[in-house]
Parts: sequence; C-alpha cells; structure tokens
Amino acid sequence: MVRVAVFGGSKGCSRAMVLQGLEQGEHQFKLLIRNPDNADYTQDQKSKLSIVKGDALDAEAVKKTLQDTDVIVYSIGSAFDFKKMDMVNPGLCHDTMSVLLRALQDLPVNERPKRLVVVSTTGLDNMKEVPYLFQPLYHFILHAPHKDKKEMEKLVVEENTSVPDWIIVRPSLLTDGSLKGKYRADVGISGYTISREDVGHFLLHQCIVSTTWVQKKVVVTY
Repeated sequence: MVRVAVFGGSKGCSRAMVLQGLEQGEHQFKLLIRNPDNADYTQDQKSKLSIVKGDALDAEAVKKTLQDTDVIVYSIGSAFDFKKMDMVNPGLCHDTMSVLLRALQDLPVNERPKRLVVVSTTGLDNMKEVPYLFQPLYHFILHAPHKDKKEMEKLVVEENTSVPDWIIVRPSLLTDGSLKGKYRADVGISGYTISREDVGHFLLHQCIVSTTWVQKKVVVTY
C-alpha cells in the first residue's frame, strides 16, 4: 500500500482520487488542508485519512505533509474571478510548487517521496491539445491560469532535482460529470472535456504505481 501526500485534495480531481481510493481500500492518504472542518469529506472518511492543517505556502506544513510518504499528488489551482478576468490568487501554482520543491530538498534523500504527480492543463503548448472550437476560450479567458500552470510545469521539469520520477497530467476542460472509468490518455492528443471523477480515476490507477507515464506530459480526455 502506497503512502500518498496530497496537495489540493479538499476538492476537485484529487478529492475524487482520494474518495475512490478510500472506497477501494487502496493506499494511504495524507492531505494538507487549510480548513479541515470545511473539507468536503464525511467524518467517517476523515477518520481514514491523515490530515495536516496548514497552507501550501507554509514550508513547515508542506514538509510535515511530505514526511513518511512515497508519492506526491499535487492539484492546487486558483479560483478564477470572471469580473476581474484574473485569478483570485495570481501565481498560486508557481508559488506553491516552489515551496514544495524547497521542502523536498530539506528532507534527507532517503526520506523523500519517490514520485511527483502534478495535475496541470491542456493548452500550454501552442494549443495543439485543444480542439479548434475551444481555442478562443483557452487563449483569452484562461490566459492567466495557463501562464501560471506553464511556469509550474517548468519548475517540475527543469528545476526539480529531488524527485526524478515526475508525471504531469493534463486534463481537458474539467466537468462535474460522473465517473465513467473510460477515457483516452496519451501524449499530445486533443479532446474537449473530462470529468474530475475520471481524472481522479486516472490518478489513482495509472499514476501512483504504474511507470507508464513517468517523465511525460500525458493528456486525459474523452
């Protein structure tokens, strides 16, 4: 059973992964959560998790979350303010990943997690992973979040000296759809949407143990 440190697990894709993992009895999950009382888990689910109260910009809280784990799953992202057409927390992905990588370096080499799985997005490489009809949305409305994600990816690929086994997961446009367990995954493919539940399924079943996508930027889409 793999011990998984989860950043961004209070909602979205990582929460879906954690809930599916708990239901199937797979792996142990340790979550860094700013407000555990408000986290969208039942008391029974929380009793099966290890929860660290803290912020992903707090190096000590991040280090505590990383200790005694084997794999990191990171899916932090800022909410988007459509009135201002900007991120609520500009630069959040870059800044929290910087803290995470520094915290990893502070751990003894033999105590560092062996894999870093990062949830990013499509549309970062000249829109080749985005269908033509979606490109205006990605180019104009999502410009700021995409810039942040791109800088985050650069940190993982070029400045990460602590965890060579990294996987960058690039989901298509995320939806609140149900779990299907059927989707496409490959490098450089194009697609319209994918549910958070199915991204969680992909993280759980193809990223924590499997070596198929190590050191690759894999698109997950229908």
